[in-house]
Amino acid sequence: MRLRFHGRDTALPEDSGPLIYAFWHAQLAMMPWVQLRPPSVVPISQSKDGEWTARLFSRLNAETVRGSTSRGGAAALRGLVRAARDGKDLAITPDGPRGPAEKVQPGAIWLARLSGRPLLPVAFASRPVFHVGSWDRVIVPLPFSRGVFEYGELLWVARDVDESAVERARVELEGRINSVTDRARRRLVT
Repeated sequence: MRLRFHGRDTALPEDSGPLIYAFWHAQLAMMPWVQLRPPSVVPISQSKDGEWTARLFSRLNAETVRGSTSRGGAAALRGLVRAARDGKDLAITPDGPRGPAEKVQPGAIWLARLSGRPLLPVAFASRPVFHVGSWDRVIVPLPFSRGVFEYGELLWVARDVDESAVERARVELEGRINSVTDRARRRLVT
Protein backbone atom coordinates (compact mmCIF):
# COMPACT_ATOMS: atom_id res chain seq x y z
CA MET A 1 0.00 0.00 0.00
CA ARG A 2 1.22 3.48 -0.85
CA LEU A 3 0.68 5.92 2.04
CA ARG A 4 0.83 9.71 2.09
CA PHE A 5 0.75 11.94 5.18
CA HIS A 6 -0.55 15.53 5.12
CA GLY A 7 -0.23 18.00 7.98
CA ARG A 8 1.94 15.70 10.08
CA ASP A 9 4.80 18.19 10.27
CA THR A 10 2.65 20.79 12.10
CA ALA A 11 0.55 18.41 14.21
CA LEU A 12 2.58 18.33 17.44
CA PRO A 13 1.65 20.75 20.23
CA GLU A 14 4.05 23.62 20.79
CA ASP A 15 4.89 22.34 24.28
CA SER A 16 5.68 18.90 22.76
CA GLY A 17 3.57 17.33 25.50
CA PRO A 18 1.24 14.42 24.84
CA LEU A 19 -1.79 14.79 22.60
CA ILE A 20 -5.03 12.93 21.92
CA TYR A 21 -5.53 11.58 18.39
CA ALA A 22 -9.26 11.71 17.60
CA PHE A 23 -10.59 9.77 14.58
CA TRP A 24 -13.77 7.98 13.50
CA HIS A 25 -14.28 4.39 14.58
CA ALA A 26 -14.56 3.33 10.92
CA GLN A 27 -10.89 4.24 10.45
CA LEU A 28 -9.63 2.30 13.47
CA ALA A 29 -7.91 -0.46 11.48
CA MET A 30 -5.33 1.96 10.03
CA MET A 31 -4.76 4.19 13.00
CA PRO A 32 -1.71 2.40 14.44
CA TRP A 33 0.20 4.03 11.56
CA VAL A 34 -0.94 7.56 12.47
CA GLN A 35 1.28 7.85 15.58
CA LEU A 36 3.70 10.73 15.59
CA ARG A 37 5.55 9.44 18.67
CA PRO A 38 4.83 5.86 19.65
CA PRO A 39 3.68 4.38 21.86
CA SER A 40 0.16 5.70 22.10
CA VAL A 41 -2.41 4.48 24.59
CA VAL A 42 -5.74 3.34 23.13
CA PRO A 43 -8.98 2.50 24.97
CA ILE A 44 -10.32 -0.85 23.77
CA SER A 45 -13.69 -2.29 24.74
CA GLN A 46 -13.90 -5.29 27.06
CA SER A 47 -15.74 -7.33 24.39
CA LYS A 48 -14.43 -10.36 22.47
CA ASP A 49 -13.79 -8.11 19.45
CA GLY A 50 -11.92 -5.79 21.79
CA GLU A 51 -9.56 -8.61 22.77
CA TRP A 52 -8.62 -9.15 19.12
CA THR A 53 -8.16 -5.40 18.62
CA ALA A 54 -6.03 -5.10 21.78
CA ARG A 55 -3.69 -7.83 20.54
CA LEU A 56 -3.37 -6.16 17.13
CA PHE A 57 -2.56 -2.75 18.65
CA SER A 58 0.02 -4.23 21.03
CA ARG A 59 1.83 -5.82 18.08
CA LEU A 60 1.91 -2.40 16.45
CA ASN A 61 3.59 -0.68 19.42
CA ALA A 62 0.45 0.78 21.01
CA GLU A 63 -0.55 0.27 24.63
CA THR A 64 -4.16 -0.39 25.58
CA VAL A 65 -6.53 0.50 28.39
CA ARG A 66 -9.57 -1.78 28.55
CA GLY A 67 -12.99 -0.16 28.85
CA SER A 68 -15.51 1.87 26.87
CA THR A 69 -18.65 3.93 27.35
CA SER A 70 -20.72 0.76 27.55
CA ARG A 71 -18.52 -1.11 30.09
CA GLY A 72 -15.58 -0.05 32.24
CA GLY A 73 -15.65 3.57 31.03
CA ALA A 74 -14.65 5.24 34.31
CA ALA A 75 -11.63 2.97 34.73
CA ALA A 76 -10.60 3.52 31.11
CA LEU A 77 -10.90 7.31 31.51
CA ARG A 78 -8.73 7.24 34.65
CA GLY A 79 -6.15 5.08 32.86
CA LEU A 80 -6.03 7.45 29.89
CA VAL A 81 -5.64 10.54 32.08
CA ARG A 82 -2.85 8.77 33.99
CA ALA A 83 -1.12 7.85 30.70
CA ALA A 84 -1.29 11.48 29.49
CA ARG A 85 0.20 12.64 32.79
CA ASP A 86 2.99 10.08 32.24
CA GLY A 87 3.76 11.80 28.92
CA LYS A 88 2.09 9.32 26.55
CA ASP A 89 -0.04 10.22 23.55
CA LEU A 90 -3.62 8.92 23.51
CA ALA A 91 -5.79 7.71 20.63
CA ILE A 92 -9.59 7.64 20.77
CA THR A 93 -12.62 7.06 18.60
CA PRO A 94 -15.08 9.67 19.87
CA ASP A 95 -17.99 7.95 18.11
CA GLY A 96 -17.30 4.45 19.44
CA PRO A 97 -17.77 1.78 20.52
CA ARG A 98 -21.43 1.71 19.44
CA GLY A 99 -22.09 4.98 17.70
CA PRO A 100 -23.87 6.68 16.29
CA ALA A 101 -21.21 6.74 13.59
CA GLU A 102 -19.37 10.02 13.07
CA LYS A 103 -21.03 11.73 16.04
CA VAL A 104 -18.64 12.88 18.78
CA GLN A 105 -19.70 11.78 22.26
CA PRO A 106 -18.90 14.07 25.23
CA GLY A 107 -16.33 11.62 26.67
CA ALA A 108 -13.71 12.87 24.20
CA ILE A 109 -14.12 16.40 25.50
CA TRP A 110 -14.03 15.23 29.12
CA LEU A 111 -10.78 13.40 28.42
CA ALA A 112 -9.18 16.53 26.94
CA ARG A 113 -10.50 18.59 29.84
CA LEU A 114 -9.27 16.24 32.59
CA SER A 115 -5.90 15.46 30.99
CA GLY A 116 -5.16 19.04 29.95
CA ARG A 117 -4.03 17.77 26.56
CA PRO A 118 -5.18 18.89 23.09
CA LEU A 119 -7.29 16.82 20.70
CA LEU A 120 -5.73 16.24 17.26
CA PRO A 121 -8.33 15.43 14.58
CA VAL A 122 -6.93 12.84 12.15
CA ALA A 123 -8.42 10.87 9.29
CA PHE A 124 -7.57 8.07 6.92
CA ALA A 125 -8.98 7.44 3.45
CA SER A 126 -8.09 4.79 0.92
CA ARG A 127 -8.89 3.74 -2.62
CA PRO A 128 -9.90 1.01 -3.37
CA VAL A 129 -11.38 0.02 -0.03
CA PHE A 130 -13.69 -2.61 1.43
CA HIS A 131 -16.36 -1.58 3.99
CA VAL A 132 -17.15 -4.09 6.73
CA GLY A 133 -20.89 -4.53 7.29
CA SER A 134 -20.84 -3.19 10.87
CA TRP A 135 -22.55 -0.17 12.43
CA ASP A 136 -19.54 2.01 11.64
CA ARG A 137 -18.69 0.52 8.20
CA VAL A 138 -15.01 -0.04 9.09
CA ILE A 139 -12.75 0.57 6.11
CA VAL A 140 -10.19 -2.03 5.08
CA PRO A 141 -7.79 -1.00 2.30
CA LEU A 142 -7.45 -3.51 -0.51
CA PRO A 143 -4.01 -4.71 -1.66
CA PHE A 144 -2.05 -2.19 -3.73
CA SER A 145 -4.38 0.63 -2.76
CA ARG A 146 -3.48 4.26 -2.11
CA GLY A 147 -3.97 5.66 1.38
CA VAL A 148 -3.94 9.15 2.85
CA PHE A 149 -3.59 10.31 6.45
CA GLU A 150 -4.73 13.85 7.12
CA TYR A 151 -3.90 15.75 10.34
CA GLY A 152 -5.97 18.73 11.46
CA GLU A 153 -5.50 21.56 13.95
CA LEU A 154 -5.22 20.99 17.69
CA LEU A 155 -8.31 21.65 19.80
CA TRP A 156 -7.64 22.61 23.43
CA VAL A 157 -10.36 22.34 26.09
CA ALA A 158 -9.87 24.38 29.26
CA ARG A 159 -10.20 22.55 32.56
CA ASP A 160 -12.70 24.99 34.01
CA VAL A 161 -15.24 25.10 31.16
CA ASP A 162 -18.98 24.84 31.81
CA GLU A 163 -21.44 22.43 30.18
CA SER A 164 -22.28 24.79 27.32
CA ALA A 165 -18.56 25.11 26.47
CA VAL A 166 -18.23 21.30 26.57
CA GLU A 167 -21.05 21.07 24.02
CA ARG A 168 -19.45 23.73 21.79
CA ALA A 169 -16.14 21.83 21.93
CA ARG A 170 -17.95 18.58 21.08
CA VAL A 171 -19.53 20.17 17.99
CA GLU A 172 -16.21 21.78 17.03
CA LEU A 173 -14.32 18.47 17.27
CA GLU A 174 -16.96 16.72 15.17
CA GLY A 175 -16.65 19.39 12.51
CA ARG A 176 -12.86 19.19 12.51
CA ILE A 177 -12.80 15.38 12.16
CA ASN A 178 -15.32 15.61 9.32
CA SER A 179 -13.19 18.28 7.66
CA VAL A 180 -9.95 16.24 7.75
CA THR A 181 -11.88 13.18 6.57
CA ASP A 182 -13.23 15.13 3.58
CA ARG A 183 -9.75 16.47 2.79
CA ALA A 184 -8.23 12.96 2.91
CA ARG A 185 -10.92 11.65 0.55
CA ARG A 186 -10.43 14.56 -1.87
CA ARG A 187 -6.66 13.92 -1.99
CA LEU A 188 -7.37 10.45 -3.39
CA VAL A 189 -9.13 12.01 -6.38
CA THR A 190 -6.09 14.07 -7.40
